[in-house]
Amino acid sequence: MRNPLPVLAVATLLATSDFAAAQTQQQQQRQPAPAPRAQPAAPPAQPRVIEPMPAPVVVVIDFQEVLRASAAAKSIQQQLERTRATYQEDISKKERDLRSAEQELQQQRAVLAPEAFQQRRRDLETRVADVQREVNAKKRQLDQAFEENMAKVREQLIVIVDEIAKETKANIVISKAAVVIVEKKFDFTSEALTRLDGKLASVKLVMPPLKQ
Repeated sequence: MRNPLPVLAVATLLATSDFAAAQTQQQQQRQPAPAPRAQPAAPPAQPRVIEPMPAPVVVVIDFQEVLRASAAAKSIQQQLERTRATYQEDISKKERDLRSAEQELQQQRAVLAPEAFQQRRRDLETRVADVQREVNAKKRQLDQAFEENMAKVREQLIVIVDEIAKETKANIVISKAAVVIVEKKFDFTSEALTRLDGKLASVKLVMPPLKQ
């Protein structure tokens, strides 16, 4: 049996050390704290020199209307619709196959052993779940494709808006969605749309990877 005294001695030493530390802390707390040194006063803040502001020159553009009506956006929509139609045709065929398999299984229920029927039922449910996952994955893919391809149209529109602002010496460009009333001469929506169609008549659809 090992001698417990060394352990006890260590414990006593730790306790003594803790007690001594506590006494030292109490003594330090009793001693008056030294007076804080006086800090030099911070220099007063200098006001910023404000230069005269130029007169506002405002241009208003309906960004949503330009993106919706542009030839590039329409080309993206048309390509997506064709892809969606292809997907729908494939999914519809798989759904018909599943319905036929379900009807066939119900007809064979009377002649199948219970275990065999349950196994085939589970297999059919797995196929249904697989098709549902495929449907959801393709829907996400189409949504992502729309956003990524429309980003190309938005980038080109920003370039055109910058050109219009420089040509008109405008220092403020406001979306028409934030404006209640605007005089026609300040509205450059039609000009932006015309230029966008001239520079980007269509966009070749790029589909992102299908992630299930």
